[in-house]
Amino acid sequence: MTAAFNAMAADTGWVSLRGTALTQAFANQDFGDGVHFAYQFLEDGALRGMNMGKPAQGHWRVAGNKLCWRWAKSKDPEECYRVRQQGPAVRLLLDGQEVLTGNLTPLPPNPTEVTR
Repeated sequence: MTAAFNAMAADTGWVSLRGTALTQAFANQDFGDGVHFAYQFLEDGALRGMNMGKPAQGHWRVAGNKLCWRWAKSKDPEECYRVRQQGPAVRLLLDGQEVLTGNLTPLPPNPTEVTR
């Protein structure tokens, strides 16, 4: 019971993003952790960025209450996540487990390829 209470306390202030709010949160934003990845979510659905120092491109969309994306050169299926946000901090969850954490920052007016 203590573990459940600690988990709830640690989650205080985090908001689940759904539907239109999810689209608005990610459109024209950079999502990254400052070290391992930086993804640019363009308003037209294009996704580009860097993942562990390698460039990546794909497409993103919101499906119901999940943020989904697929990398262009990947044979993996589309990945879809539930999203929780607290200020600029974002957590992506898959089957209730946090799999990716980073911050959202607005893209410049004319975003170019991430060169981190």
